[in-house]
Amino acid sequence: MINKNNQWLITVLVSAWILISQNASATNGYFSIGYGAKMMGMGGVGIAFPQDTLAGALNPAAMSQVEGVDFGTRVLYASRDSEFDCRGIGACTEVVSSRSRRDYFLLPNFGWNKRLNDKNTVGVSVYANGLNTTFRRRLFTETFERVVGASPVTTNGHLGADFAQLNIAATYTHEFESKHVLGVSPIFSIQKFGASGLDFFEGLSSDPGSLTDRGDELSYGLGIKFGWFYKPNETYQWGAYYTPRTRMTKMKKYSGLLANNGELDIPSNYGIGLAINPNESFSIALDVSRINYNEIDAFSNPAPTSAEFTGGFAADRLLGRSEGVGFGWNDITVVKLGMRYIVDDKITLRLGANYGQEQTPKNAAILNVITPAVSSKHLTAGFSYKPNQTSEWSFAVMQAFRNDLTANNTAYLGTDVKTGISLTAFEISYSMQL
Repeated sequence: MINKNNQWLITVLVSAWILISQNASATNGYFSIGYGAKMMGMGGVGIAFPQDTLAGALNPAAMSQVEGVDFGTRVLYASRDSEFDCRGIGACTEVVSSRSRRDYFLLPNFGWNKRLNDKNTVGVSVYANGLNTTFRRRLFTETFERVVGASPVTTNGHLGADFAQLNIAATYTHEFESKHVLGVSPIFSIQKFGASGLDFFEGLSSDPGSLTDRGDELSYGLGIKFGWFYKPNETYQWGAYYTPRTRMTKMKKYSGLLANNGELDIPSNYGIGLAINPNESFSIALDVSRINYNEIDAFSNPAPTSAEFTGGFAADRLLGRSEGVGFGWNDITVVKLGMRYIVDDKITLRLGANYGQEQTPKNAAILNVITPAVSSKHLTAGFSYKPNQTSEWSFAVMQAFRNDLTANNTAYLGTDVKTGISLTAFEISYSMQL
C-alpha cells in the first residue's frame, strides 16, 4: 500500500502531468528515443531490458519483470533555426532567417504495474511524443515578397507547427511454463495539432480556409501493442513488439493542409531487443526498431518540387487531397545500445547511444522547415540512487548532435533553404515499490 507520506507526492506529480502533458518535442522522427530516466540513460533500450514500469511504452511483455510505480519528467532544450537564401533571385537582397522562439519543453511520464500472481501482471504506462516549431517570422511569405519586390514586406508574424501525442497503455502479461511471456496493451491516444503562418500555400490548398491559423485541434484513437519477452537464464534476455497502425479521428480544422482531409494516424512500428548479463553487476542491451512513416500520407506524400512551384500543381497534388503534398518522410530504422553497471546496493550507472535514420530526404526539406525532426545521433548517460529498499531516484542526460537539412534550387524561395536542430535533455524519475 502507498503510505500517507507518499500520497502528497503522487497527487502533485499526477496533477502536474495533467497540466503540461500536451507540450512535447522528440527525436527518432517524432517518437521519443526512450521513456523514463532509466531507459533514456541507456540510449532508449528497453525491449528486452525492462527497468521500471515505463517498459510498457516499448514492449508490453517486458512489464512482467517490473513492479511498483514510477513518475518522471523530462526537460528538453530544443534549438531550431531556418534560413531562406534568396539573394540574387528577383529583387531579394538578403537571407531571410529565424530561430524558433520556444526552446524548453516538459515531457512527463507515469507507470504502474502490479503482479496478480506468479504468472500474470497488470499495469499502465503513460508517455508522450511530438514536435514543435515557433518561428518569429513568416519565412515563406516574407521570402516570396522579397523576391517579387512587394512593398511593404512582411517582417514579423509566426510560422510553425505544434504536434503533441499522449499515449495511455494498459498492459496485461502472462508467463507460460516455458518462460516465454506474452503481453498486450490497448492504447488510448490523444493528439493535438496546430499550424500557423502557412498563408503562402493558400493557392496550393484544396481547402484554404482549413489550412493555417485555425488554433489547436484534438484527435483521438484506440490502438493496440503486442509484446514478447523471454529470459531462459540469468545471462540472456530477448524481447520483441509490434504496434499496428492506429486510426485517429481526423483533424478537420486542417483538412486543407494534411492529406486525406486532415488524416494524421499513428504509424505502425515494431522492434526486437537482446540483453546480455555477463555477471550480476554489468549488463549490455541492444534494440533495433522500425517506424513506418510511409503508411501515413500526410507524412510520406512527396513534398512540393521546384517544377511544381514554377509550372503549377495538378489537382490531386493540392494540400489536403489523398495524393496531395506531404512532408516526404521515409520509414526509418533506429538502433539503440545501452550499458548498465551496478556499483553497489545504492548506486547504478548507465551509458547509451542512439542512431535513427533521418526521415526527411533533401528533396523534401522545403516543407519540413516547420517539422525539423532531423536529429539522428544521440549520446546518453545516467545514474540511479536508492536511499532505501522501497524507493529510487534516477537521472539521465541526452545530447542530440546538431543536424542540418538543406534543400537546393527551390525555385523562387531561395537557392538554399536550410533548417537545423539540436537537442539537450535532462530527465528525473522517482520509483516506489508498493
